[in-house]
Amino acid sequence: MPVRALVFDAYGTLLDVASVEDACRSVTGAASALATLWRQKQLEYSWLRTLMGRYSDFLSVTADALDYALDALGLSVDPDTRERLLESWREVRPFPDVAPALDRLRTWTLAILSNGTPAMLEAALRRAGLRDRFAAVLSADLVGASKPAPQVYRIPEETLGIPRREILFVSSNGWDAAGAGASGVPVAWVNRRGAPPERLGAPLDLVVRDLGELADALLARR
Repeated sequence: MPVRALVFDAYGTLLDVASVEDACRSVTGAASALATLWRQKQLEYSWLRTLMGRYSDFLSVTADALDYALDALGLSVDPDTRERLLESWREVRPFPDVAPALDRLRTWTLAILSNGTPAMLEAALRRAGLRDRFAAVLSADLVGASKPAPQVYRIPEETLGIPRREILFVSSNGWDAAGAGASGVPVAWVNRRGAPPERLGAPLDLVVRDLGELADALLARR
């Protein structure tokens, strides 16, 4: 089937979550440890709350994960500093390859599907100068569950009015790519870190190293 739309994950695929570390430097000399643990718990809490039937939006999960990480590392911050740390998720920087690749892919319908809240995503995309590239910015909030729950990957089909087999989902997160593949959506895994594939039994239709390589592959098929 021809690809009519490209639907991108946001955090880790278009937006470099490691840039949150910049804000963490205002709190501790161990900024990398704080940012890493914060991201780990952010993902864990989003998955666990969906499994437990106790969904919370991504901003709430991010706040809970921050509080856990600070406590685990023996750090204490005042309310203003905590708010500045949370605000860093509205300011994450795009990877350098993102804007040029999106420009090359503009003949496709482009959209985003993320666990992020609409407000978080809109703020981050506008700050990154990327918002106008996308026809739709879709949040897992629409179904009250977080990726990799199968119902999240049905959102683009239902919203864009394009059959799922004609939508290519693009993610740099191995677990996310596997979730999309398991739900029956064609998947391109942007393996930025050269990681081994997840052992989850889900198909991957295309594996590339960055978005430039993705654009090369898709344009060569036209």
